[in-house]
Formats: sequence, C-alpha cells, structure tokens
Amino acid sequence: MKILTPQSAILTNHEVLTHIQSIRPPNPPHPLPMKSPNLETILKELSDYLLTPPSPLAPPSRYDASTIRKLVVALSAYELTKPELLMILNLRPQSVAMLDALVEEFEIRFGEREQAEMLERILDVLGREEG
Repeated sequence: MKILTPQSAILTNHEVLTHIQSIRPPNPPHPLPMKSPNLETILKELSDYLLTPPSPLAPPSRYDASTIRKLVVALSAYELTKPELLMILNLRPQSVAMLDALVEEFEIRFGEREQAEMLERILDVLGREEG
C-alpha cells in the first residue's frame, strides 16, 4: 500500500496495521533510520496495540485484504454510512447492544429482526471473539 495523498481518506485499523508492517519489519536487528527518534517507538506500540486482544486484528484474525469488500457487500442492504461501516470493521461488534452504539438511530432505522440479521452477517464476515 502506498499513501498518495496524506490525510485524504480514513483508514481501517487493518489498513493501518498493513502499512506499518510494510514499512517496519517485525523484529529488526537494529532500529531503522527514521525521521523522528520517537517514530520507531510509536510504530512498535501501535502495532502491539493492534495485535493484542481484544483487538479484532489479534491472532487468530479473519481479517485480510478482501474483508472490507466482503463486509460492504454483506451489509449493502442496510444502507449504512461509511463511518458506520468503518466502526463496525474496526470494533467487530459481538452483540446487538454493541451494534446499537456504532450505528446512528439503530433502533429507529432497523427492526429487531433486521438488527439480528445484521449482527449475524457481521459475525459471518468478521468472526466471533475468541473466549
């Protein structure tokens, strides 16, 4: 992945992690030359944060390059906004209550049956939390 225009789009946590891993090897023998002395620390801490449970990206993770497209297709019938889809992808809701916190006017826009179906589609694409 190459960033063409900085700050022109919102990235998912998976895209951020993929970018960090592409510019920083997992265990470099010595720190990489960076513009800022704190950049290496920030990249390591962010990578550790994104790969530590309860993060959806923590192993074993079902996230890959096609996950975003699969989720958008699975939820296309619900007319969710881009920020709502982004929050769902980043947080992997495990219950209708969690989904209610991520989707604006969730209970007004969707009936109980639609809410349950939406959650099931999310869990099918993103997987259930381990444990």
